[in-house]
Amino acid sequence: MLTTEKAFDMLPAVVDLYDKLDIDGYRKKFAEENKGKKLDEMTKGIDLFKFILKNSGKVKDEVFEIVAVFEDKPIEEIKAQNFMITAKSLKEIFSDKEAMELFKSAVK
Repeated sequence: MLTTEKAFDMLPAVVDLYDKLDIDGYRKKFAEENKGKKLDEMTKGIDLFKFILKNSGKVKDEVFEIVAVFEDKPIEEIKAQNFMITAKSLKEIFSDKEAMELFKSAVK
């Protein structure tokens, strides 16, 4: 579960990830490509999750930090765990409407 405290603990890594991946540019491109389509927050979150995974090499440390906070585990344990567990956690974080609103407001 993504608590308020965890979300706030993630903010520095989320902002770094946001800057390194130019999420503003991604969002503008995504909006243009999906103009006129009605997309729910889950769909938007999953697409963002896929974008981050495709570019994960650029933000590996930030991803480890975000997942470590979410799972209440040390970063070294996240690095060593099965990738599918990490991917599932990321998907859950970036599909959480309230978390995404908090993260969006933090980077504006």
